[in-house]
Amino acid sequence: MKMKAVKQTLGFLALRLCMGFVGLILIVVFYDIITKGAPAISWEFLSQAPREGMTEGGIFPAIVGTFFVTVITAVLAVPLGMGSAIYLNEYAPENLMTRFIRMSIRNLSGVPSIVYGLFGVALFVDACRFGTSV
Repeated sequence: MKMKAVKQTLGFLALRLCMGFVGLILIVVFYDIITKGAPAISWEFLSQAPREGMTEGGIFPAIVGTFFVTVITAVLAVPLGMGSAIYLNEYAPENLMTRFIRMSIRNLSGVPSIVYGLFGVALFVDACRFGTSV
């Protein structure tokens, strides 16, 4: 029993050393990004539109676009999701269709959102025939 405790202690020590090493790397990377990037952040950068072919200026349109996309998505998704969840859990009869929907929800919840985003962009660009500009 003593040997098992020693192995476990050594294993935890190795894990802590690895976590510390990874944490140190993250701290160094964040420090480098912040020290090199902080001088570029200014009120003008945050509040102006890009100019000179997007090589100068700011990111204000990107901030506003992100805000509007987030708000519109929340306004559409929250009521639809809440309504669907309430219906499925409180009112829907237990049949083949509801079991299929629940199985689909469980499967889809395991997919990272970036995969949905990339699929959506690819589908949207192809459907609207934007070509490679997007």
